[in-house]
Amino acid sequence: NSKALWFGDSIRFWNELFSHPNYDDFWKARNPLPHLKNIRPAVLTVGGWFDAEDCWGPQHVYKAIEEQNPPTTSNRLLMGPWFHGQWSRDPGEHLGNVHFFAETSRKYKEMELKFFNYYLKDKGEMDLPEATVFITGSNQWRAFGQWPPPNTDTRHLYLQPAGRLAFTPPPPDGGFDEYVADPHKPVPYTEDVHLRRTREYMTDDQRFAARRPDVMVYESPVLSEDLTIVGPFTAHLFVSTTGTDADYVVKLIDVFPDTLRHYPDNPKGVPMAGYQMLVRGEVFRGRFRNSFENPEPFIPGQIAEVRFELPGIAHTFKKGHRIMVQIQNSWFPLVDRNPQKFVDIYHCDES
Repeated sequence: NSKALWFGDSIRFWNELFSHPNYDDFWKARNPLPHLKNIRPAVLTVGGWFDAEDCWGPQHVYKAIEEQNPPTTSNRLLMGPWFHGQWSRDPGEHLGNVHFFAETSRKYKEMELKFFNYYLKDKGEMDLPEATVFITGSNQWRAFGQWPPPNTDTRHLYLQPAGRLAFTPPPPDGGFDEYVADPHKPVPYTEDVHLRRTREYMTDDQRFAARRPDVMVYESPVLSEDLTIVGPFTAHLFVSTTGTDADYVVKLIDVFPDTLRHYPDNPKGVPMAGYQMLVRGEVFRGRFRNSFENPEPFIPGQIAEVRFELPGIAHTFKKGHRIMVQIQNSWFPLVDRNPQKFVDIYHCDES
């Protein structure tokens, strides 16, 4: 009822969103990626791992240029530990409670200056690597000849019985986990109270969510060595529901050691021992599991496969840390509530 209550017909884009809930010709015509062909100027795409507005876009712009242009095209990628535009606003030493222990924004400014000096003023040498990324967790800049970097291993992380997480498949008789997801009591995206969506939520502590009965939690043993995950990754779920629609939120989390001391700069006094840092989270509306163009309902009680890609990361889970995965069905109010019925959600009323 937002149009009737607040907006009316005053916001054209809002009206267009309501009129095109599926991936139809309206959205296809506005997808820039197929048009990134015959690129002649040099390109430096800059993005932030914690860009709430768009951490997906920069990685796929770089990828589309790579795939649709000859190898001679000058195409570079820079990804740092930033919120939207943070590289130009502050030193980039931390985001929320998580510190990177370096002025990361300086790297962007140095690369930008070298890039523009070379291509616009014919000054200096072009020795910038094709991909420059900040690895969170280990808090290091790394240079690669392409992105994602070659010679990496594909690993599968499996949900296990009793809330465990491992790189080995679960037993065939491992059973299933079940819980009640109530749209009237949605899982919030942050523990804090804010008037607006925060920038910090993408590194927020997830302990508040782990305590809820409507959030499934799976945790690995303590890592015996560092583990670095780079690039995009896929959530692969087999689900059944009593309803005809559902959202699935998957969160990849770095669990800090229980012995970790406070950071020297911790104005909120957040206990960092046992901190559950959100590394990446994404939501998928189940009705689109087979097609974004043609949504379809779930059949209550029938197992369905839900598979979706989460935006890429570059993160090191340090020795002594744990890997956690949380699964839930709401992320309010970051994502609109799904009534868990196959209805036109954008035009639902109070009932």
